[in-house]
Amino acid sequence: MSLSIFSFAPVVVNSYLWSVMKLVEPSLSSSSNYGSTIPFLPLGDAAAGTLGWEDKTYVIYDRMFKAMKDPSYWVKCEEVKYQLKAKEQDTFIWGSAIQQILDRHDDAAKDVNDWIRSNGGDNAYPIFFHSIRVFQLARYLATDSANTRDLSSRSFYVTEFAVDMKYHYTKSLEDYL
Repeated sequence: MSLSIFSFAPVVVNSYLWSVMKLVEPSLSSSSNYGSTIPFLPLGDAAAGTLGWEDKTYVIYDRMFKAMKDPSYWVKCEEVKYQLKAKEQDTFIWGSAIQQILDRHDDAAKDVNDWIRSNGGDNAYPIFFHSIRVFQLARYLATDSANTRDLSSRSFYVTEFAVDMKYHYTKSLEDYL
């Protein structure tokens, strides 16, 4: 048995989000932009600045599980911290897209579930989403050591989101064994 068979909720949501963003802006699919790469990375790169992706916008995410007050242990509640790294204008455009696509509570969850059904279904993604919400915190970072607002120093912006998702797995551990 390979551990890769287990579903990973943030990957499902990221794949859905990226597919919708490419429908809205088809140029994101071009080979000069992202090609087949999904620019959502499960890495922390506090020191990387813009070097890894140069002028391309990308998102770094990390998982944070929450304790549920509900006795329904099968419903998982997770917050995923997104750090959107981009030029000033792209920060606002991508940030608005992320919020409008995902911050719709049970409507966003329904759309992700529909996306799952049309992209391999329960065999590919054995997860059912109940709700998805987005909370935003924006802050400014500069690449120079003084952390000033000197825009001539090739500065970049980081916009942070917390994506709150509730879901349950549609397969039990016994289904994998």
